[in-house]
Amino acid sequence: MNSFHPSDRLMAINMPPIAEIMSRISELVSSGRRVYSMAQAVPWYSPPSSVLDNLAAKLKEPFIHRYSPDPGFPWARKAVTEDFSVRRGIDLDPLSEVHLTCGASQAFLSALLAATNPGGTVAVIEPYYFDHVFAVKFSDLGLRSIPMIEDKGEWTVPLDDLNRVLPGVETLVIVNPGNPTGKVIPDSVMMQIVEMTAQSGTFLIIDETYERFVFTGDNWHPWKNEHCKHVLTLGSFSKSLGIPGWRLGYLFGSADLLEQAIKVQDSVVICPPSPSQYLLVEALKEEEWINEMSEGVLKRLDLCRSALKGNGSLSWREAGGAFFTLAASKSSMKAQDAAMYLLNEYGIGTIPGSAFGESGESHLRISFGCLSDEELEPAMKLLSEVSFPE
Repeated sequence: MNSFHPSDRLMAINMPPIAEIMSRISELVSSGRRVYSMAQAVPWYSPPSSVLDNLAAKLKEPFIHRYSPDPGFPWARKAVTEDFSVRRGIDLDPLSEVHLTCGASQAFLSALLAATNPGGTVAVIEPYYFDHVFAVKFSDLGLRSIPMIEDKGEWTVPLDDLNRVLPGVETLVIVNPGNPTGKVIPDSVMMQIVEMTAQSGTFLIIDETYERFVFTGDNWHPWKNEHCKHVLTLGSFSKSLGIPGWRLGYLFGSADLLEQAIKVQDSVVICPPSPSQYLLVEALKEEEWINEMSEGVLKRLDLCRSALKGNGSLSWREAGGAFFTLAASKSSMKAQDAAMYLLNEYGIGTIPGSAFGESGESHLRISFGCLSDEELEPAMKLLSEVSFPE
C-alpha cells in the first residue's frame, strides 16, 4: 500500500516560535490574566472614522466586490505613485512600474521569483525576517546568511563581508528599517550596497514595510536618482495606515521585471483585494493623521529605550525606526525560554531572537508599536522591572 507524506521541501522548514508565543498569550488572556503583548507587530490604531464611513458607503455598490485588474486598479496605483513622488521624490509609471499586492509577503514572493533562477542563491542580512527565509527555502533556492555586527548597543551592516559574498549570490534581500532590529540603514551605506550589487550583477530586493517610521533622517532610495533595473522594492500599508487585516502592499521596479512578477501574483492571489484599494485611496489623503501615528511610534520607541536603560536583565539595542528593538538578554536561558519566562512571570509578550537566525539568540524582539495609549505607561513600567532568575 502506498504511503503519502508531505513534501520534504516543507517538512524541512520549522515554523517560528511566534505561533507558540501567540497561543500562550491567548491562553493567559482567556484565563483573565493581564498581558501586554509586545510580540506581534500589530499597530494600536485603525484608520480614521471618516475614512471608514466613506468606505462603508461604497460597500453597497456591486463593483467593489469584484476582481480588480491583476496589478490593482489604475487609479489606486496612481494614488500610490503620486504619494511616492510628493513625499519621497520617487517617480514611477503607475501602469508599468508598480503593482498593488496582497500584502508585503506576497509582494516578496513575486519579487523573489522574478529575480532568481532555479537553484540560485539568495543572501539575507541576519538577524533576518523569517518569512523571507521561508520563501527562499520553499522556492528551492540556496541561502546565505550574513550576520550583522553587534557593537556598542547597535547593529551594523557588515559591508566587507557583504562584498565578499555578493559575487556568488544572485539576489540580496535587505529590510530597511529592519525587522527584527529596528535598524535604519544610513543613506551612505545604502548607496554602497546599491553600488556593490550593481557591480556584482546581483539583484537587490528592498523590503521597506516600515518606511513611514524612519526617525534618523535617512531617506535616500536608489530610484530617486535613476530607475535602477536591478532594484526591486516592496512594502505594506498594514502599519502605516493601520490596516493589517486588509492585506494590501506594493511592489515597484523596472517594467520588464514587473511584467514577469505579475505571473506570480495572478497564480497565487489573482489580484489585491478590491475594497482595500478604495480604503487605501481615502486613507492616503489623511497625511496629518498618518504623521500623527508615526509620531506615536517614535514616542513608544523613546519610552521603550528609557524603560530598558539601566535594566540589569535586558539591554536596549538602538533602533532608528520600525516597531522594534532586538534587545540583548543577559539571562543564561535560551531566547525561547526567556520569552516564555517573561510571558508567564510578568505578562509581557516578546518574540525570541532565535526566530531570526543564530545571531538573534540571547535576544528578544520587543514590539513597542502595538501598545495602546492606555497600555503604554503600565507596560513600560513593568518592562523596566524585568529580572531573570540567576
